[in-house]
Amino acid sequence: MEAVYIILLNWNGWKDTYQCLESVVRSDYPNFRVIVCDNQSTDGSLQKIKDWAEGKLMVDEKINEKLKPLISPPVKKPVAYVQYTRAEAEQGGKNDDENIPLVLIRNDSNAGYSGGNNVGIRYALQKNADYIWLLNNDTIITKTTLKELVYRVQSGENLGLVGTLIYHASEPSIIQAYGGGKIMKVLGTDRFIDSPGVIDYVSGTSLFIKREVIEQVGLLDEKFFFYWEDVDYSRRVLKQGWKLGVAINAIVYHKFSASVGGQSLKSDLFKVASLTRYFKKHQRGWWLIPVGFNIPGMLIKRLYRGQFNRIWPILKESWKAVKSK
Repeated sequence: MEAVYIILLNWNGWKDTYQCLESVVRSDYPNFRVIVCDNQSTDGSLQKIKDWAEGKLMVDEKINEKLKPLISPPVKKPVAYVQYTRAEAEQGGKNDDENIPLVLIRNDSNAGYSGGNNVGIRYALQKNADYIWLLNNDTIITKTTLKELVYRVQSGENLGLVGTLIYHASEPSIIQAYGGGKIMKVLGTDRFIDSPGVIDYVSGTSLFIKREVIEQVGLLDEKFFFYWEDVDYSRRVLKQGWKLGVAINAIVYHKFSASVGGQSLKSDLFKVASLTRYFKKHQRGWWLIPVGFNIPGMLIKRLYRGQFNRIWPILKESWKAVKSK
């Protein structure tokens, strides 16, 4: 049976991560391991996650009542784990660790979404993973989600990346994304779709990848610190002749924007840098058109909302992104 390695990226988010782990370890697909890559958290996340695995941590966090059966009662503890540094993990860790279900990796910096996940991907490749599932730590899955993803990717449709139905964790009946979204190439924007249709990219919230895709296309582009890395990777995969798909019976509940504080200034700056890089990379010759639409639009919205303190930082980040190679 094909081996699946599930990568959760944690940065100061152990409360979300432990809930995600509680749901993931209930999966009815038997051949999987979980890798938690910690991006140099400062809130003691790794110790908290180890406490969870050892059965020492019981936190009653708020969650929609409909989702509580997915994470409670707690699974039987202890859950065996092994911990590595980034260097150790990228060399494949110990030779005899394949039967340990939980791998904890302490990254030596906050490398963002791409850099942090790439550490886990390198480890998984060393361990001969057949599939790699990048799953946001602020999600909760169902018992059958993983199995449905494997079924879908094995459908014989030349699928390289597969997404899931993503619902709002706060409103579990409302779809956040039908696997991914569309790109407006002129306006320089992206949007999730919430009904069946052709997608331009699979959402990085839940990104299921074939090993062969990584071997052919490579790792995530680490110049995307946060945002647009999933769009970039999907574009690269499509260029190599693979297709994108959605496992319509695979369900993920997402808390949304837990890691960057939603519509924060930090979020704005990440978006400016990433969208500029994406269009410069993939729409050479006319990348200024989508960037020229998007950033002024962002500035107008911030002025309308009275967020005047954001204008100068956004302008500085825009100029930096435009000049970068």
